[in-house]
Amino acid sequence: MRLRDIIGELETLYHPKIAEDWDNVGLLVGDENRDINKMLFCLDLTEKAVDEAVEKGVDLIISHHPAIFSGMKRITTENLQGRKVLKLIENKIAVYSIHTNCDFAANGLNDFVFEKLELNGNVEIVNQYEFDEYNFRKNRIDRIRGGSVRIKTLDHEISLQVLVEKIKYHLGLDYVRFVGDKNRKIRRIGLVTGGGSSFMHDIKDRIDVFLTGDLRHHESLDALEEGGLLVDIGHYESEYLFADLMEREISRFFDGEMIKYFGEEVFQLG
Repeated sequence: MRLRDIIGELETLYHPKIAEDWDNVGLLVGDENRDINKMLFCLDLTEKAVDEAVEKGVDLIISHHPAIFSGMKRITTENLQGRKVLKLIENKIAVYSIHTNCDFAANGLNDFVFEKLELNGNVEIVNQYEFDEYNFRKNRIDRIRGGSVRIKTLDHEISLQVLVEKIKYHLGLDYVRFVGDKNRKIRRIGLVTGGGSSFMHDIKDRIDVFLTGDLRHHESLDALEEGGLLVDIGHYESEYLFADLMEREISRFFDGEMIKYFGEEVFQLG
């Protein structure tokens, strides 16, 4: 399948215009006119992920976190970023990154995580927007829909402890961090994957508990003193399902080989 046709499908699902302004999404390395037979999905484009792609003969890497984020002044083997880009180019491997546009898109990563948690209830998209956008690769108008935060209202109340156990079970985690009384009853759950704490202040009066990753000490302490409830799933832990989401969605239009690369968690427990 031609890369430009794959990009056309991806932009229908996760249009770059719904990404945060500071983000760097889309095709970051590669030639749109190349044929793609094998893909690799990863959270981070680490050197090990690149080596895996080279070893497996991958044509396209789709990463969640942008492979190139800040400005690069030189591309040489003297630094990590340069080595990775050179290796990609030398092996004719394209890279396409889908970050906050994947988080915010309707049926994107936030929705996928809620789906995995198997909680009965209705999901609301906060700050929802819809617009029509011309997809020149597919020569048609796409209806784009998304929003920053998800709020799920459960059919029945559960305790924070029950929610924590469900998160651990369904996401395959050994532990999560939480703030507040584990016996408190909850029904309205806010969620932003990754480091989403900046969104919780706008919706704190509309939810009972907020789920995200990378919670900092002082913001968590403030929430505790104000009687709030927080669950820190972890940054990696809240986003590693990106590869599963990509496999499910891309298999609808791509019949080549797909490889999921999960890599290693950054932090170890001592």
